[in-house]
Formats: sequence, structure tokens, C-alpha cells
Amino acid sequence: MDSNRIIELLARKMANEATSRELEELDELMAIYPDSLYYDEVLKELWANSPKERFSDQVRLHQLFEKHKLKFAEEFDANVQEEEAPVGWFKKYAGVFAIACSLFLICIAALFQLNKKDTDFDTEIVSGKGIRKKIKLPDGTLVWLNAESKLSYDNDLNQKEKRLVYLIGEAFFDVAHQKNRPFIVRTNQISVKVLGTAFNVKAYDKDPVSEATLLRGSIELSVNSMTQQKILLKPSEKFAFRNHKKERSEGKSGFQNGDDVTLKIENIAPVRIAGQDYIEETSWKDDLLVFKNESFEDLKPKLERWFNVRIEIGGSIPKSYRFTGIFKNENITEALTAMQLIKPFHFKLKADDIIIY
Repeated sequence: MDSNRIIELLARKMANEATSRELEELDELMAIYPDSLYYDEVLKELWANSPKERFSDQVRLHQLFEKHKLKFAEEFDANVQEEEAPVGWFKKYAGVFAIACSLFLICIAALFQLNKKDTDFDTEIVSGKGIRKKIKLPDGTLVWLNAESKLSYDNDLNQKEKRLVYLIGEAFFDVAHQKNRPFIVRTNQISVKVLGTAFNVKAYDKDPVSEATLLRGSIELSVNSMTQQKILLKPSEKFAFRNHKKERSEGKSGFQNGDDVTLKIENIAPVRIAGQDYIEETSWKDDLLVFKNESFEDLKPKLERWFNVRIEIGGSIPKSYRFTGIFKNENITEALTAMQLIKPFHFKLKADDIIIY
């Protein structure tokens, strides 16, 4: 748009100096560029405020250009020399602002992933009491799911940068190796990160202890409430996290004072029964319930999950009772009868309820 020419013609018109040809030219330009009416209004205002001076002497076209060049900059004559407009704070810091926004979005995404619960996944597999299942995940990872356990994951697990699953209960993982795509098992208490290895995770909600046992490869462990601390496990090592605070809140701990949590790392030792060695932590995936030197109180949840029963232990049972053994195809009656050979006690069975006294 020829703004110089429009303003010049407007000024000549108001000063009564415009020729008929110039007035025709102005009408044509105003018709082509309707926004030029703004110039007309500004010039009329200036004319009204300066009645004693010649308008043509007062109006300085380049000042009007400065006032309105932001609005019509793309249409101004390219040859006109313009002063560089001051850079606004937003434009000056636009790069920094963009980076800050990106970091904010990354933090939000990381926080979302960190707090992701089992309900946020589109697929879940549940293994009820008395049931153990072997499954194959979309990425080829094999999972043995123990009784009363739930594994949650997204069906497009194999397309994600991080292969994340959420576990409540117990599972053994034989992870398919994929370079630069870690496999992460998250539970309510701990998280395990690996590339390719075989390990067992036990994390029942009702248990104050969460465990991870490594058979081969290596895994990186972290406690969800202490993510800055990383623990690396070697083959045949076992990590146990005990939440004393949770035990105290449920009245299950004899520790009324002291530390809130205990982190314990130890070597796993096979249990030798009838001349044969068994790995207590992982034998369940081979349909073997192995236990070593455990009290009735410790065995109670294991027996309930394994045989799908409810057990009540009477107060007459000495807490010093300890049991070591292995069950494979026995039912609950056969199992308790076998335990009676180790320590004297009685039991009553009614439907799925058992009273031990």
C-alpha cells in the first residue's frame, strides 16, 4: 500500500490544496485500502487541534509512519529507511521461555510416569488365590505370576522407550533383552530397572517386606520414597525392604522407636531337603512351595495364597514353632497333617476356613 501517497493526499485535501485529479486518486486508494480511514481520522484530529497553523507544515509524514508502521509494516515501501524497533521482553527471552516450558512439560511427564499406578495401564492380568500363571508380554518377556497377584502394563509395551509394568504380589521375570530400552517393574514400595535378566519380585500389599532376588544379569533397585539411592544387585543376591513405619501403623511391629525402614542385601542360600537343593525365593514358579525355619505366623499368608484358604491361628500355638519343608501336590489337609509330624498342634477344617489350635 502506498501509505505516503494516501497521507499526502489526505493532508492536501484538508488544506483545500488538492486538485480534482488528486481527490479522485485519493478516493480510488481509499477504496482499495479501507484501513486508510484510520489516517483520515488521525489527520482530522490534528487539524482540529491546530487551527492557527498551516496543516501541511505541521504534519510530518514520517512520524505518522512510525506510529502505524507496526500495523502496516508489510505494506510500507521497502525503500523507506526505518529505525529498528526495540525488541520486546517476550521476544528477547522467547528462547529461554521455550526451554523453560519444555523442561516444565518434561517434569510433568516424568512426574506422571513416576506416579503411574496400575489403574493407568490398559491391560492387567490377575492370578487369584491358589492359581499361578505363566504369560508372555508383547516384548517377548516371560512372566510367572504367583497366586493373589496382579500385573498391569500397556499393550503397546514393545513400542515404548521404557517398558514399564506394575506389580502387586509376586512374579518372576525373564526379560527379553532390548538394547537402550530398559524394563522397569514398579511396585508400591520398590522399583527394579533392567535391560535383560531373570529375577523375582515379591511385593504384596499386606506384607511389610518387599523383596527382589536376582538369578542372572544385573538389576538396579530403588525404594520409591528414596529414589536418589540406587542399589545394584549381582547374581544370587537378594534385596529386602522392610517398612517399620507401616508395621507400627498396623500394630505388627515390636519396634516402637528407631528407623522407619530397613534395607537388607544378602546372598541367597539353597534349602536342602531330602538330599536336594531348592531356591526358596523362586521355587514357587516350578509349583513348589519351599519354606525354611519359618513360624506359623510367617507361613500363614503363604499357605492361604497357595491353597486358597483362610487360616486362624489360636493363641495356644507357641510362637517358637518353626517349620522347614516342601509342598508340591499336597492339599491343605495333607500339608497340615505333614506339619503335625514336626510340631504338635490340632486343626479344624470347615469349607475354606481353617482353625489351628
